[in-house]
Amino acid sequence: MTTFARIGRPGTTHWAAADVFAQCFPAVRFDPGVLYIDDGDLLTSAGTAAGLDCCLHLMRRLCGSGAANYVARRLVVPPHRQGNQAQYVQQPLAAAGRGERLPGLLDWMRAHLDAPHTLDSLAQRALMSGVPSRASSA
Repeated sequence: MTTFARIGRPGTTHWAAADVFAQCFPAVRFDPGVLYIDDGDLLTSAGTAAGLDCCLHLMRRLCGSGAANYVARRLVVPPHRQGNQAQYVQQPLAAAGRGERLPGLLDWMRAHLDAPHTLDSLAQRALMSGVPSRASSA
């Protein structure tokens, strides 16, 4: 058993492993809904992206926000997400309503991936205006 599990420190893990983690480490003050937990000298995170968030948090704490922002830019990730941000928010997909042009166009495109598509041809199919021409003004 790990040290943090024996002394009841807080911890987290990926939401998909939450039940297993809670069973394996019952003494941990487990929080399944956060990205990472900073408990001073012990940090835990929930998955790969949350691990990056946790590392950037630690870098910000040890090296300053300039260094953390530089690394975040190089990784192409947000420079800061709060550790207590939810890991997973289930949002239902919007149902395609009748008369909505874009969902129908996307369905048609998926069915015709072999055909060439231009913005103007897709706009025409969706009964929308195309790209305005850029006439040069003198």
